[in-house]
Amino acid sequence: MDNQTVQETARETLARIKEESINLGVTVYTDFIYLAHNDYVIHNDYKQEIDFSNYGYLEYCLFSDALKLFNDYGYDELTKFINELEDTE
Repeated sequence: MDNQTVQETARETLARIKEESINLGVTVYTDFIYLAHNDYVIHNDYKQEIDFSNYGYLEYCLFSDALKLFNDYGYDELTKFINELEDTE
């Protein structure tokens, strides 16, 4: 698999997590980007704490997919992917 294909896969994974979060009415995607990317803060008193008590099996699976991306690509690449995904809207 070449590097471009890997990057497209990471973008697709983030897009899937975002879409599934919206469709399921959960905060997995926003929880992750607030944790992974300091530029995305709703308001000044936002604390980067995730309330996992609202998570079920699907939410944990989505969040683990996001964390795998962080592990595989690192901060710089992942924040670039997040910026690209957020800029398309």
